[in-house]
Amino acid sequence: MKPDLVSASPTWQSIFLAVAAMLILLEIFRGWRLGLPRQLVRIGAIILAYMTALFGGQHLLPLLRPLVRLPDLVLSGIGGAILALLVYIVVTSLGTILFKRTGQQESGIVRLVYGMTGAVIGLFFGAFLIWLLVVGIRSVGAIAEAQVNAQTRVPALLEQPERPARTVRRMAEPSAVTASLAKLKQSLELGPVGDVVKQTDVLPTGIYETLGKVGEVFARPERAQRFLTYPGIAELTDHPKILALRADPEVTSMLENGRLLDLVRDERLIEAANDPELAAQVKKFDFRAALDYALRDDHSVPRRR
Repeated sequence: MKPDLVSASPTWQSIFLAVAAMLILLEIFRGWRLGLPRQLVRIGAIILAYMTALFGGQHLLPLLRPLVRLPDLVLSGIGGAILALLVYIVVTSLGTILFKRTGQQESGIVRLVYGMTGAVIGLFFGAFLIWLLVVGIRSVGAIAEAQVNAQTRVPALLEQPERPARTVRRMAEPSAVTASLAKLKQSLELGPVGDVVKQTDVLPTGIYETLGKVGEVFARPERAQRFLTYPGIAELTDHPKILALRADPEVTSMLENGRLLDLVRDERLIEAANDPELAAQVKKFDFRAALDYALRDDHSVPRRR
C-alpha cells in the first residue's frame, strides 16, 4: 500500500476550500440578485419541504405500491422526496410571482437594501451547503478510512506461478474510491482547518465513531462473521421469513451476482421488510453492541438469554 494514497494532503484541502469559497460566493451573488423577500421565501420553502418529506411520505404509499415494487420504507422515502420537491417548486414559484428581484426595484436605496440583505442570507445558504458537504465527507470518509486501516493491517498471500509451494505476503489494497474518500476526509481534518471543522460540526462524535466501526467490521470477513453471531443478529436470522430468504436459491443467486435492484424488488424480500413483527425486532436490536462484539479480540460467543 502506497503511504501517500490515503495520507492527508494539504493540496486536497486547498482544493476543497477553493470549491467551498466558490459556492459561498455564488450563493452571495444569487442572494443579491433575488433580494430579501425571495430569499425569505426560499427559507420557508426549504422548511416546508423538509417537514413534508418527514411526515408526508407514508401518505403516498397506497399510490406508489402498485407502481413500484419496493419495501414500504424505501417507498416512503421516495414519496417524501417527491412531495418535498413539489412543495419547494410551488413555494418558490409563488415567491417569484409575488415578489420582484433586486434589479426590478425602481429606487436605488431599495435595490441596495434588497441586495445587501439578500446577499447576507445567501452567505448563510452557502455556509449551510458547505456544512452538508462536510458532514457527508466525514460520514462516508469515516467508513472508508476504517476499511483502509483494517485492510492494510491484514497481509494477503500471493502464490508465485513458478513456485507453487511458495507464497509471498503483501498488504491487501483497498479500492481507489475507498482510498480517495479516506484521503479526502483526512485532508479535510488536517491542521487548523481540521480543528475548526471538528469544533463547528454539530453532529455528535459518536456518529462518526459508529460509522468507523461499521467500516472496520465489514472490511474483514472474520469480523463480519462474528457480527452475525451476535445474539440479537441470531434472533433476527432465525425469523421464519429470514430463514425462507436464506434458503431460497434464487435469492442466493441474486446476492452472488450482485443483482441488488432485483433483490430489493423481490416480493419475498418486500414481504419480509414490511412485516411489523420483524420491524419491531430490528428496532430493538442494539447495533452498537453488535459492532463492539465483532471488534473484540476474543472469539467467544455470549450466551443467549
